Amino acid sequence: MKHFHFPVFILWLSAALVSCRLDKPEPLPQEPTYSVRLNVDCERTIQEADEPLTMVKGAPYDLYAVQVYKKGVTGNYGKYAYGIFDNENDMVLDLPAGSTYKIEMTMVPNGVSVIAKGENGGYREPFMTGGFDAGPGKVTRAFTQSFSSYINKMNSGYAMLIGEGAEPAGYNRPPVSRFYGVVDNFTPTENSSLTIALKWVCFALTIVPEEFTEGSIEIEMEGAPMLTLTPGNPGAITKKIFTFAHSLSSEDWTDDNYSETVPISITWVKGDGTKVVLRDRSNPTVIKRRYNKIFTLPCGDAAPKGNITITKEDEILIDEVETVARP
Repeated sequence: MKHFHFPVFILWLSAALVSCRLDKPEPLPQEPTYSVRLNVDCERTIQEADEPLTMVKGAPYDLYAVQVYKKGVTGNYGKYAYGIFDNENDMVLDLPAGSTYKIEMTMVPNGVSVIAKGENGGYREPFMTGGFDAGPGKVTRAFTQSFSSYINKMNSGYAMLIGEGAEPAGYNRPPVSRFYGVVDNFTPTENSSLTIALKWVCFALTIVPEEFTEGSIEIEMEGAPMLTLTPGNPGAITKKIFTFAHSLSSEDWTDDNYSETVPISITWVKGDGTKVVLRDRSNPTVIKRRYNKIFTLPCGDAAPKGNITITKEDEILIDEVETVARP
């Protein structure tokens, strides 16, 4: 009986294996993949009257966030890959041929030293990730292909900065330098490289107090931390760099003529506690990209031009006695 069943079993097993091979589909042919190196070209100057301010390019510890989109059959872009880098040389992207891509990038100079970290060791805004792996973004040093995880809100100016105390602080117009750029309709070819022109999405603020000998000057700008000047350090706010807020409803913040209307108040707190409003928030200031807004503040004995000084009598009544004569 053993000799009879063993050949039958072998025949049955062979037929089953052949059937499995026939049911398994052949693998689809794969398109060639091209490695594309991303090169960065940053704007270098900020305009202030006739004197340009030179920016340092490629400083150590810069932080880059890159989001890659792939165009689908409907013509719309979908999320394809992302990466966070602290070295330009690591930005090599493998892209399948025959497709079109959009690449979005932002960079914070010396971001390692200014952007706050989360509990996982990753960096907070503007390097937060969204989707499946939401949270502070860790430096990847390579691109991660993902349709469900991505860099969140790269085109917003909001940033979470390392605070002077224990807690970090977030601002819509943070006092930090920032670059941003997008390349659209890119189709990779063999041995191709891609240069991304990063625009400086920033402005500068300079406060010039005249005859400033007492008290302090407080500058409050919407979306930014309060700044303070003292007579011992009157030049503390000179070409102070800020990132634009850039709401989603505003125009492209990389345009040469981009500007925002920003409420700014400037108050001189004199030595005796008297407050003199040198500029009120009700009169917003137009700030232009790559320009340094200079406020010259008269702090001498003369009343500042364009402001109203109010004096009020003391609330003291003087008795006036009148004798009423009988008729």
